[in-house]
Amino acid sequence: MPEWVPDLPATPGVYVFVDAHGHPLYVGKSVNLRRRVRGYFYSGGPSNERLAEMLRIARGVEAHPTGSDLEARLVEAERILGQRPPYNKALKRRDAGWYLELRRNEPFPRLRVVRRPRRAEARYVGPFWSRQLPERIRRLVEKIFRLRSCAESVRPDAARSPCIQFDMDLCTAPCARRAGLNAYRRQAEAAGRLLADPGYAWELMDRFTEARDAASEGLEFERAAAAQLRLDWIEELEELRFLLEPEAEPHSWLIVLPGLDEAHRVLQPVAHGQVLRRRRVAWVEGAWEDAVEDACYAVRVAELRAPTVLSPRESVPSVMVGRWIEEGSDDGHAIDLTRLDAAGAIDQLRRLAARGKTPRQRRER
Repeated sequence: MPEWVPDLPATPGVYVFVDAHGHPLYVGKSVNLRRRVRGYFYSGGPSNERLAEMLRIARGVEAHPTGSDLEARLVEAERILGQRPPYNKALKRRDAGWYLELRRNEPFPRLRVVRRPRRAEARYVGPFWSRQLPERIRRLVEKIFRLRSCAESVRPDAARSPCIQFDMDLCTAPCARRAGLNAYRRQAEAAGRLLADPGYAWELMDRFTEARDAASEGLEFERAAAAQLRLDWIEELEELRFLLEPEAEPHSWLIVLPGLDEAHRVLQPVAHGQVLRRRRVAWVEGAWEDAVEDACYAVRVAELRAPTVLSPRESVPSVMVGRWIEEGSDDGHAIDLTRLDAAGAIDQLRRLAARGKTPRQRRER
């Protein structure tokens, strides 16, 4: 064990390996800081060459104990995204993402795959962590609603001949005035609705099923085949639906986590999925109630300004909190502020305390 490795506590927290100048090299988290950091040096060190190289450069370890595993995860994410240490890879890639964009202010909108949401008038879906998935979704939606895929500026001209996309029934050819402005915009609005509303897919499937059956009864087999193709494309899109939806509903929460000792707690407010600044409070009668009320007020203010789409950096802690709520935990309570106000949150915490259910610190043997 190198001399520069301190005696760390056996508690949850975040550790940072630093070089001789104090610059962060690698950030990690654990439910047991002492065991995790010492584990890097057992059995000859890590087999991963990248981490082995990091340990050869490291000359110190900084520890930041937390009262819970969730707080440790959030602190780790904040430090990796903020400091960008060279030997961390996974979360640094989440600093940017890909989005599907539908610009509503264009006369003939089309779907684009963009790097960041920048236009207030546009509708966005994302983020996605690679370009491949949104490109696949874009192509499916274009085919379902016969949206234009060309990048050129559309100047409707009745004398113009439509391209092969029109002949294949994959575009309504607004460039050749085969579809008017209002008709095409209805197509684009329907495409945006399908991306945002999972229930709309069932409505569309019923509509195309009826069209297919009616065409078959009338012996219009080309129309029936076209309707069946769109049913297939919608089903393919629905298989990707879980990748379109966020990890958890964009609720507002007040999460109460244990502090570093029994006399303190950590309040983690969440507004429509956006994780706000944490607060460490003394958990004594007459003081914690005011802290809870302040945190609930911060949520209500943030809800008024909450973005419709989280940035890639904001989505990382949002996903962590969503998974923590979904999985459940013994070391914290989540109060749904979508249903309760500050007074309701305080009453719920008092009832939990009366039943002896207080957030307790997590220790690993």
